[in-house]
Amino acid sequence: MPIDLRQLWLTSRSARLFEDVEYGQWGLGLLSPEQAAARTAEFYVTYSEDAVQGDIVIGEFLGDLELLILSGDGDGVLVVLPLDSRVDWYRAAPSLAEFLLKYRTALGNKYWEGVTSA
Repeated sequence: MPIDLRQLWLTSRSARLFEDVEYGQWGLGLLSPEQAAARTAEFYVTYSEDAVQGDIVIGEFLGDLELLILSGDGDGVLVVLPLDSRVDWYRAAPSLAEFLLKYRTALGNKYWEGVTSA
């Protein structure tokens, strides 16, 4: 397990970041270890052609079907686009710590949409 993820789970088992509390159509749900294990198992079935050994689903974006994963192949933090293959997924940051910093700085906006895909 990546050290960033271990540190996150020692600090907070799960979290809702920048959640639209009125309509629930915006924000990021960071998953608990148990939720991440279950969602990762589903991910390997749903994305069998794109999943790489070691990928871990750590979050789900609220209001859409995008997932946040730690890449098993060292590509950092990826945003999984539900209808696209892995080559089109966004590489949001090289580490979880950097992703969280950038996401906070962007006030929950999807800053990676201007970044080159993985």
